[in-house]
Amino acid sequence: MTGTKPLQVQLRDVHFHNAAIGEAGTSQQLVHILGLVGLAALATAIVNYINLATARAGMRAKDVAVRKILGASRFSLVVRFMTEAVLLALGAAGLALTLTESAVRWVNAFGGWQIPYEWAFILPVTLAIAVLVGSVAGLYPALALSAFRPVEVLSASRMPGGGRLERRIRNGLVALQFTFAIILAICTLVMTRQATFIQTLERGMPTHGLIVIDALNDDSLKTRQAALVSRLAEVPGVTTVSRSDLYPHHMSDRDNWKRPGSPVTFGLQWGYATPGYFETIGATLIAGRLFDEEHGQDYAQGTSTAENAGNVIISRLAARRFGFTSAEQAVGQEVQPASGDGKYRIIGVIEDIRLGGVHEPLAPFLLFGTKASVNYAAALVRYSGATEQTEMARLRTAWEEAAPDVPFSAQTVSDILAEDYRADANHSALFSIGSAVAVAIACLGLYGLSAFSVTRRMQEISIRKVLGATTQDILFLLVSQFLRPVVLANLVAWPVAWLLMREWLSTFDQRIALTPLPFLTVMLMALAIAALAIFSQAWRAARSRAAYLSSNL
Repeated sequence: MTGTKPLQVQLRDVHFHNAAIGEAGTSQQLVHILGLVGLAALATAIVNYINLATARAGMRAKDVAVRKILGASRFSLVVRFMTEAVLLALGAAGLALTLTESAVRWVNAFGGWQIPYEWAFILPVTLAIAVLVGSVAGLYPALALSAFRPVEVLSASRMPGGGRLERRIRNGLVALQFTFAIILAICTLVMTRQATFIQTLERGMPTHGLIVIDALNDDSLKTRQAALVSRLAEVPGVTTVSRSDLYPHHMSDRDNWKRPGSPVTFGLQWGYATPGYFETIGATLIAGRLFDEEHGQDYAQGTSTAENAGNVIISRLAARRFGFTSAEQAVGQEVQPASGDGKYRIIGVIEDIRLGGVHEPLAPFLLFGTKASVNYAAALVRYSGATEQTEMARLRTAWEEAAPDVPFSAQTVSDILAEDYRADANHSALFSIGSAVAVAIACLGLYGLSAFSVTRRMQEISIRKVLGATTQDILFLLVSQFLRPVVLANLVAWPVAWLLMREWLSTFDQRIALTPLPFLTVMLMALAIAALAIFSQAWRAARSRAAYLSSNL
């Protein structure tokens, strides 16, 4: 019987992979999400600057006209306005460096990292980003401002505010801001629901009150495994103890198996169960029987090889993969590894147990019985009547007495399985922060744009009131107009978020359904927050008196 091939990991990926145990180390997705959140916030800030700069272009029209009359070229004006944007970005970068130095400790604690704050690297990179962002943000406003013609500006009775095209561009930029924010908010809700679902996922075994002592895997203890398990069984509070190489987040051996005479093979995890394993792990028997010491072929007495065990127990999924229509039909049938001639009789079928992570498909498995030493084994301890800390301390004391030469190492199954949802919970938390930042920036831009637009439309609003429009009419008109970009942003964001979340959920073996609820919830929240952001400006305009009209004619 051969096990799986050694795990091969690219050297550049070792930082994100625990090559010793074949499980994920630092979450690379977490790094990608942090980058995505930063880029989304930066993009909305750029759009915000472009939007507000172009909206207020009319206020600088006379300045541009006078400079052109005095001999300023368009190129020099473009350089001037872009320099203003770059200097503003550099000022923001200085503030960002200060805040980042304070926040890096929180980020390290949150992600479980040790990120150093190296000024030699961070300072030049930040300055380069600030110059790039300032140049990108200032380019379009600079081109728009430098295009004003002195004759048209100085002869006009009012400042140019841009035509219909410019207004559409500004509305489109607001919609783009909210698109980023809405996508992040939808992803946050879906990830939060999935993380909650994972925490309540049925594993097929009781996870509370079960401790895995992986220190038993030490090579120096191979001949003392049974004696150590017997000593641990004497610890107060312990109900059952066993040892195996098949336990939560540990399935070391996998081979192709088949039924005798059948050409159909499939991959099957297999391992060894010593007496008390099924009671300790909490397995549920659905057909046949479990291993029994009174049956000579159930537990191998010699070395730990599959050829010494004539009887096996399989999971429900393994029975289906072998082609049995029911668990009862599998009992008494023979199976064999695809690469060997040995045949083993199925004596029992247990309910499926999810031993792997939630991102992995549910694995079918097969168990041999043995009393011999087991490679890569851990001691499994089921306890009751004591707290986790108390029982762990008792086990540590007993271990140090029985095996003082090997450090004690143990985890509760609850802590082991918590790794399944901890990373995804961190992802949803980061998306929450990102969406909150994006919504705040988008609302800030919408507030500034509404303040500027309301100021320019005061005469129009006064005329409407003279003609009989009520405060409620004006309020509804302004709010509905300013919310149009938010509605458009939802229409754009929904399909993008749906594709992203469908792809993300496909990485889970069991997942929630992607329903319209998160999309509708985010849409209502975005509309409500945007309405609150512009309500004060719209209310001020709606309450204005017609006297404003006469004072400005």
